[in-house]
Amino acid sequence: MQSATDLSTNRSDTGSQSAASHRDAGNILRLQKNAPKFPVAALLYLSAWFVVLWAGIALPSLEDISCFGVLAVKHRILDAAPSPKIIIASGSNSFFGIDGSMMEQAFHRKVVNMGLCVIFPLSYLLEEIKDSIKPGDVVVMPLEFSFYSTEYLRPLIMSDILDGYGSAAQWIVRTDCCTWDDRLKILLHLRANGVRKLDYALKHLRQIVQHRCKWSLGKPNPGLDVINSKNLDASGGLTWHLNRPWNRDGVERKIGMQVPKGLDEYTINELNNFNAFCKQRGATVYLMPPSAYDAMYQRDKTPIDKIIAQCKQRVTIPFLSNPGRYAFPDTMIFGGHFHLTGEGRKLRTQMMIEDLHGPLSAKP
Repeated sequence: MQSATDLSTNRSDTGSQSAASHRDAGNILRLQKNAPKFPVAALLYLSAWFVVLWAGIALPSLEDISCFGVLAVKHRILDAAPSPKIIIASGSNSFFGIDGSMMEQAFHRKVVNMGLCVIFPLSYLLEEIKDSIKPGDVVVMPLEFSFYSTEYLRPLIMSDILDGYGSAAQWIVRTDCCTWDDRLKILLHLRANGVRKLDYALKHLRQIVQHRCKWSLGKPNPGLDVINSKNLDASGGLTWHLNRPWNRDGVERKIGMQVPKGLDEYTINELNNFNAFCKQRGATVYLMPPSAYDAMYQRDKTPIDKIIAQCKQRVTIPFLSNPGRYAFPDTMIFGGHFHLTGEGRKLRTQMMIEDLHGPLSAKP
């Protein structure tokens, strides 16, 4: 049985603990009240960034014509193509100048023409097709000469790609052609696009809800309006120009082709690493010359021949044929140095079939 003294002591201890608990609770409340609001502000700031960047990527381009929008069509063709298939990767020389149906008839396999723009960085060009490469596939790369060096590299073009085709973000983050300064500039450009799209959406919210809003800034671009899904063939090549009359004034004589001084180490590593990747996937890669305007090829023949010679020595991907074979007269050039008329496209495709026949026939 506890004594009165013990009971008194217990009550005292209990009272002390209760007072201490009240003091602790009071301290916690004061700490919570006086806690810095920076984490909340930071969270709101990051959330705002997320919304703006999401808008920049996910919402459609406000440009009336964004040629990068056809990338969505090309990737649908690529994703649906059964293997073994032929994937053509390069700039616009392939887009304007290869007849996919002719190659399909010759090799009895699906052809996917991923060519679009010469200003795409080589790293992006390779990354966007890697996930679709399967055993038995053949990747044919008639790269324009500027691809063989970083001399003409324009990584900031990837921000415009994102504006037209947001899904490209998954490949852009894997490229290694950007400095941290380039990445920051792309991010800022993307933020500016996002703010512009959100502002447009808020100002036209009622029309959008009522399905009366045209998602456009109303600034047409007549030079690019032909690059759309209606003017693509089943392989992803452009067909709009095939029946257009040849115009001598349309051939760009004053603007020279971009030909670098030589093959650089970065490009060598990119191509060799891509070749190793394809071999691991059970696929094969071939380099080929692009189509080109003969007068410009003759003018730049020395540096072009130097690049191809270096390529054959340092790059593990076989290089088929020679650039002179794919140099065309001005009557077969449509508007740009690498673009072909319908006649030139047919001739060039037939030459590619001939040059690929041996290697592809030899494949098991």
